[in-house]
Amino acid sequence: MSVYLENMDPLISYDEELFNRLTSARNTDELHDAKCAVLRDFHDIYTFDASDAEFPEPVGHFDDEGEKIKFIRKKISLQDIAFYLGSVYKKYHYIVYQTYNRLPEIELKRLTIDYNEIYRKAMEDYIAALVTGGQHAVTASFVLPSLIEQGLGVTLQNRMLFKCIMQLNDLTEEEKKVIEPFLHNDKVLFYGTEKFSMEKSYRLFVEKGVLKNAPDNEMILTGLAQKEKKKLPRTLGRLLNSNFAKEEIRPEYLELLKNFFVELNIRNCIMHGLGETFDYLDIGLVAIMFQMLWDIVECEIFKD
Repeated sequence: MSVYLENMDPLISYDEELFNRLTSARNTDELHDAKCAVLRDFHDIYTFDASDAEFPEPVGHFDDEGEKIKFIRKKISLQDIAFYLGSVYKKYHYIVYQTYNRLPEIELKRLTIDYNEIYRKAMEDYIAALVTGGQHAVTASFVLPSLIEQGLGVTLQNRMLFKCIMQLNDLTEEEKKVIEPFLHNDKVLFYGTEKFSMEKSYRLFVEKGVLKNAPDNEMILTGLAQKEKKKLPRTLGRLLNSNFAKEEIRPEYLELLKNFFVELNIRNCIMHGLGETFDYLDIGLVAIMFQMLWDIVECEIFKD
């Protein structure tokens, strides 16, 4: 079930073109534009391959033709992600490390779990694989999906929280107390669960008409929503499928995130070892996830 390419030269040439866009950027704005351009081009590549590429007839049982086509397109998507995007980011990160002797350092929120320590472990693993030419960075593969979920969840929650606060006016003294902890940089200790701590804010925003009362919004802001007597905890899939994510995240980034974590379900494939037809621990996938995490932390994935 591997891919055989008859025309390798155009692929290699185009891969170099995308890589050069990143390395030739002279400032952060140009680098951001280059990243977005690479993602848009990748979408065009996958769209073309999904409609034009010849794929070997898969061996096995399929209930119908639709199931077989879905399987083939998933394989094409996986391999396009690894061959194009994975190789571009991996080479780019290697050049950055060779130039500066480090990769981006980020400070993650200290919660019950020290995510900074976990991030450092993943980074050490990735750098070792880059330097030695390894095909796997196993620790990073298992760690990064959780860091991405944590980072995206906190960032979307903060954006929703402060966008709603900025629209509030004519508050009573009691209502002001609800948002007061979020208006200062002082450390505030919330007792109870996240749902308990954020529930009053959510209800205030809904009552004041600055936020629609919807399960997705409640899930993002409080970490847990109720829909038809079902509890919906905040998950990466629900975040990416929410209307707020569609409004806030640049389409090229949202498409990649949804393709990666929803349609291909790469996180579960890594966690449960579902690698029958693809190496889900491939370092190219790790390179993509690191770039995703850095761009989330730097808010580059958002429209403004």
